[in-house]
Amino acid sequence: MSLLDLHKNIGTAKDNRNNPIHDWYRFTAGFSYKLVQKIIEIENLGPDDCIYESFAGCGTTLVSAQKHGIKAIGNEGQELLYNVIKGKLNWSVNIDTIKQVIIGLEKNIFNGNYQKPYHKLLETLYSKNDLYQLYFIRDYILETVKDDDVSIFLNLALTQSLHKVSIHPIAIPYISRSKTLNNSLSAFDTFKNTVFKMIEDLGTVIDKPVTTEIYFHDSRQQNTFIEDNSCTICITSPPYLNNLDYGEVSKVCSHFFGFTNDWNEITEKVRKNLVTGATTHYKKSEFDLEAWKKGEFYLNNKVVVDNILPDIAKIETISKSRKGKKSFHILALYYFEDMYQVFLEMRRVLDFGSKAYLVLGDSAPYGVFIDTTRILGEIAKNCGFNKYSIVKIRERGTKWQSLTYRHNVKLSENILVLE
Repeated sequence: MSLLDLHKNIGTAKDNRNNPIHDWYRFTAGFSYKLVQKIIEIENLGPDDCIYESFAGCGTTLVSAQKHGIKAIGNEGQELLYNVIKGKLNWSVNIDTIKQVIIGLEKNIFNGNYQKPYHKLLETLYSKNDLYQLYFIRDYILETVKDDDVSIFLNLALTQSLHKVSIHPIAIPYISRSKTLNNSLSAFDTFKNTVFKMIEDLGTVIDKPVTTEIYFHDSRQQNTFIEDNSCTICITSPPYLNNLDYGEVSKVCSHFFGFTNDWNEITEKVRKNLVTGATTHYKKSEFDLEAWKKGEFYLNNKVVVDNILPDIAKIETISKSRKGKKSFHILALYYFEDMYQVFLEMRRVLDFGSKAYLVLGDSAPYGVFIDTTRILGEIAKNCGFNKYSIVKIRERGTKWQSLTYRHNVKLSENILVLE
């Protein structure tokens, strides 16, 4: 059995859309649960093993591990997704209490009068009736539900409902106002149906124990709750070097639940906890290449960085002639620096001789190819890993060829295997 047996969509979340619990939240940049299953089989993982997940996202690795009775531990830097994962991993939540909440909502939601102001962004994305119902459900859960596990479960259902009843798609990966969705059900009916579908899904994992832990934590920093050499493998998918702002992607749900309220709070409360993956994560005016070269990352990865600096300079030159003038050259350097910190923590957490599997994509900012997967493999070797190999999953980026100024560089999605 080999990773070469993987189908081309293994690096996408398409398989998760029809799988119980995995489909409780559809993450923009997720990967297939079948990849985790395949690695579990290849590595013959069992109850004595523990999987480490640096970027837990919507919990694909952790949910898969728990379904197989394998221990897993992970970090997630976004509070919204951290709560999504907690909801997806608690399979002993009190179903009777959940049903009582639904009964209470049915009795009260159509008689209430929501007095508080709605968030301005959400007012543009939902009908007045749906917006009222969404906010009523949110506050009813907050004010009446005393069981934290039940609250997390119901809020996860409500998060799904936000996606299902919006006038425009809100995360593909950004709000798509050029498309309009036709919603036949009200927000409350959508929420109710979602809750009972989730309860039905719990029937597929009856009596399965909790084998996982999730921390609200930035994987660039040491998580003191995870002991040195305590994990036997890592399965993860880091952010890609493709200018996708994970902080903004989830802003509708984040604003709705009060984690953030505006761009500034997205930057302060979300972006700063994430690997630099977009040009919105830093200020161009604050970057000085010569000062940056004096830092730990460059000094410990000088050969790797010096090899890519000519391409970095080429990207900077091209950017000056483009309308957006986006500083992809700075993005690339910060990205690799951040991933260096991630690898140091990964190496600390993993036991000696352990492997790490990372789903990654290459990049070509302004048409300049950056061999991201290979570069990260070299950086990982400077963090204590002995060697790496790369398995290509599929070609990517072809659907954007019609865009103005779109490059024609062939990109690929890969699995980076560290040992």
